[in-house]
Amino acid sequence: MTEPRIALISATPLAIAPATAAITAALPAATVWNLLDDRLLADAQTEGGITAPLAARMDGLIELALAGGADGVLLTCSQFGERADRRESDAGGRTVLSADGPLFAEAVAADPERVLLVASLPSAASDSGERLVQAFAEAGSAAHVHPVVIPAAAASPSAPELVETLAAAISDVDEPFDLVVLAQYSLADAASALADRLGVAVLDGPAAAARRLTTVLRDEHR
Repeated sequence: MTEPRIALISATPLAIAPATAAITAALPAATVWNLLDDRLLADAQTEGGITAPLAARMDGLIELALAGGADGVLLTCSQFGERADRRESDAGGRTVLSADGPLFAEAVAADPERVLLVASLPSAASDSGERLVQAFAEAGSAAHVHPVVIPAAAASPSAPELVETLAAAISDVDEPFDLVVLAQYSLADAASALADRLGVAVLDGPAAAARRLTTVLRDEHR
């Protein structure tokens, strides 16, 4: 496989480091190209949702990445996932992934009964929760998704602090669960240590996306 160029399109700087780390670990030869519009989420909140102009801004970033020679494009913001889903089928054979598409596919494949969906923002929990429930329903699964919002995790703590913050909040959850899904890229650094603490599998978006890109790019170059 030649050295691929992977474009990461982000709406918050917090998503860049975990996404870059996951891609670099899975594809050491890859060139990571970061495109950031750090007003997308703030403007979406002001506008009360993803308006047509905001969708067009994200579409423009996707077009910029493809025009710049990206072999794969990953949107790291779940709230703009629909833009990736719309673009992937017409990207000239190049992969355009939503932040949580590969993550939800892995969650469905795990065949859980009860899933704890962890987020630091209510908007992320709502959006990702709806999409994850839909993914299970489309797969014919009756898995129950229980969202948990942990605001303290939004304060950009270090990885050890993030693990402690998430673990403490999850320990207060009365609902049983056999799988944890981290709804935001900014929480991904805690995945491995959190799995050890909780004794259940913990899935995160960057790692799932990196695995999907690795598979797709290797298949394309066979």
